[in-house]
Amino acid sequence: MSTIPEKDLPPGRHRVLREHLMREITNEMSEANEANEAHETPPPVRPPLWRRPAFVAPAVAGALSVAVVLGVTVTRDATGPSAGPGTASSDRAHDTMSRQSPVELLERIARAAEKERLSRVRDDQFVYSELESYHWKMDPGLRLPDGCLMTQEGHPYGVEQSWKSVDGQSEGLRREHADGKGSGGDGDYVENTIARQLPGKTMPEYFRQVEELPTDPEGMYRWLYGLEPGERASGKRAADVGAYEKVATLLTSQLLPPKTAAALYRAAARIPGLFVVDDARDAAGRQGVAVAMKGATLSWTPDRVGARSELIFDEKTDKFLGESTVRISGPENECDALDKGDLVESVAVVDRGIVDETGRLP
Repeated sequence: MSTIPEKDLPPGRHRVLREHLMREITNEMSEANEANEAHETPPPVRPPLWRRPAFVAPAVAGALSVAVVLGVTVTRDATGPSAGPGTASSDRAHDTMSRQSPVELLERIARAAEKERLSRVRDDQFVYSELESYHWKMDPGLRLPDGCLMTQEGHPYGVEQSWKSVDGQSEGLRREHADGKGSGGDGDYVENTIARQLPGKTMPEYFRQVEELPTDPEGMYRWLYGLEPGERASGKRAADVGAYEKVATLLTSQLLPPKTAAALYRAAARIPGLFVVDDARDAAGRQGVAVAMKGATLSWTPDRVGARSELIFDEKTDKFLGESTVRISGPENECDALDKGDLVESVAVVDRGIVDETGRLP
């Protein structure tokens, strides 16, 4: 197995990590000194709740240095849609609420999507995707108070390449990279066959099924809310969150034809509760502007209401970069290991396109 490359941390992160470590060391030394002076046995010190990415191979995660392990925690201003711009941490000072209108931003993105071109796609071809993912996972060595559950997530992490059949009738291929190199390196990976796909009942499973989605904003809006002809949206918050999550799932999981993408963005603009966040970042570290919603998430989180989902777009090209889920509330009790501002989950769409066979890149 090749040596794991240490990714550069965002500006200011090294300083923040050093300060964090020094505070932990200072606090533990102070507690020990006070206990010695009182001729008492010092109480056990609870280890800091460090977040880290969990990759496909456990041995890889264990080999990461402390700096890299700490570096994946994204501390950010978690201001909600009803609040004004707040003060973020020192390394994310510009991560604040934006004055931009989500409706205007999504219309701009829709116009850009309409200009995209997609060549004729054959049934015997494959949709190639390369995703870079981060998902918070509790450190298995973390000691929590008695009665606290140790949650272990069983999903793949790191870089994933996939080749999915256009019509769902051919076997595809998935590569999960243990070292995060993806298509840009020769690192170790695990391959698995993707079975032939059946049509999805609520979400499309392959490209031909995506093509069956409405290409007009009104039709797409009704699909997002699951409305029958003549039926109106209930106006309930849960329905709005569900529609938003369908938008996020579709963007992260499928290649969208230009007209379908434009209709999706215009339909999404009608969902209540959206707001814009500046300086959002995806799992690949790319910076963009995000259309966000509180209470929406594509991943496990201990408090659904205490999280927000961000759909991140490149500010120059208006292309979709990925989705992130951020914790916006602090720990509810001593068993809650996530702090306000922690990155819970993130998916970066690094590349996507049509190829003639599995294993080939666009």
